[in-house]
Amino acid sequence: MDYAVLSVPNQSGTMQVVSLSTTSAQTAVLKAADTLVVSTNICFVVRGTNPTATNTCMAIPPNWPVILKGIQEGEKLAFVLPTGTGTAYVHQGQ
Repeated sequence: MDYAVLSVPNQSGTMQVVSLSTTSAQTAVLKAADTLVVSTNICFVVRGTNPTATNTCMAIPPNWPVILKGIQEGEKLAFVLPTGTGTAYVHQGQ
């Protein structure tokens, strides 16, 4: 049986909902170093001050919570799908 160990984010954190497609889409500026991401579809992600995601970036599996570490204050995440549309839920703890 596969499972994930997650820390429940502090309720005072913030959630961003990002609409995904085959065109790169960015979050707003992030503040936290560790960020929880769940995508409804397989997607590719990259971070930076003005990032553009491509199909060669790090893949995130669908419907599987992933914690991205090392995000610097002021950076954004960018997502792109190989096909179709979907949604990424991005939660920053405090």
